[in-house]
Amino acid sequence: MSNGIDTLHPGGEALLLAVQELSTTLQAGAVRSDDQGRLVDESVDALRTRGFWRMRLCKDLGGLELPIVTQIQVLAALAAEDASSAWLTMVANDGLAVLGATMPPAAIHRIFSDGVPACSIVAATGGVATPVEGGYRLSGTWRLASGIHHSDWISASAFVDRDPSRLLPIAIPARDVEILDTWNVAGLRGTGSNDFKLTDYFLPAELAGREDDPYGQLRGMRRYDLVDVEHLESYEHLAFAIGIARRALRELRLILAQPPAGRHIGDREIVQEQFGRSVLRLQTVEALSYSLYARIDAAALGASQSWFDGERHLPRVLAAQATELALECVQLAFRRSGLAALHRPNILEKMLRDMSIAATHVVVDDSAFASYAQHLVETGVRLEFAGLTSDFGTMQ
Repeated sequence: MSNGIDTLHPGGEALLLAVQELSTTLQAGAVRSDDQGRLVDESVDALRTRGFWRMRLCKDLGGLELPIVTQIQVLAALAAEDASSAWLTMVANDGLAVLGATMPPAAIHRIFSDGVPACSIVAATGGVATPVEGGYRLSGTWRLASGIHHSDWISASAFVDRDPSRLLPIAIPARDVEILDTWNVAGLRGTGSNDFKLTDYFLPAELAGREDDPYGQLRGMRRYDLVDVEHLESYEHLAFAIGIARRALRELRLILAQPPAGRHIGDREIVQEQFGRSVLRLQTVEALSYSLYARIDAAALGASQSWFDGERHLPRVLAAQATELALECVQLAFRRSGLAALHRPNILEKMLRDMSIAATHVVVDDSAFASYAQHLVETGVRLEFAGLTSDFGTMQ
């Protein structure tokens, strides 16, 4: 079985090279982005023009449609440079891919009329859509629209006539919303994840999705909607955490390897144990993740035997595990770095704040482990994972 990392998609190679080329730009903009509460224009322009925000979009609409494993590698590399740039890249890819894959032709014509736009996406349904002649009237507040300040469109959803069983996907021109100044947070400030509001706003019917099949795909060579995954976008949170963990361990290694600053720390067996254990745990999470998502991609391309419905919880569990590990790695590096980490600007201080905020996301909270455990207990599912088989149904 392929481990998913034997070869890298050519588009991914170009983006990984671009991360290296943009390293100075992204790192230089990180502190200013924090200060102003949104990503600086230089970083926005670099990420958008180099194609980072088109990784998941279908090729028919100008996207790269990269395999998930490749996207993980690119997002992780970005996160190691600047957390906010990586977070906005995953949000922009999400918003654009969802609109591109699921919206009817009339909406696609409007959204892509001037080329590939920049998009934000709101995960939680936050408003009400009232049917009227020619479309809908929208009212309500939508929360946490990362990157809204530099987006052209917003992918969101509303409840039709306040009925929680009637979910309506919608595409909203970002220029039409009222941005609320709500993003006053400790970390990931550069994402500009403000709320927005609409009051009795008319949305033409052509910018509404399909109420009867909100997230069924109309485009794209990979049919992710036919693969039973608890939360497909978990891989983006996984990649983000991997990148943060890599950077934290890289910074800790530099501290331990450079005397005299690190000698008194690096010579202590407990610190060596913590460092070695963290590196091994990160390598394990990465290896399992690459194997898992290579098989999900194969299933989305039609290889039905590569993925089993009983594994549907694994993507979210791995993302939660990676997030937990990344936070531990950052805390370890921060603690062992001495007084230098206390002062801004400092990458360890920033990662500690950013990762603490990222770890509060609902996709990676502890309920992921509980759902997975409940599934194993109830089904005794037979797992085939990375070439290994475990049959929990036979345990006594």
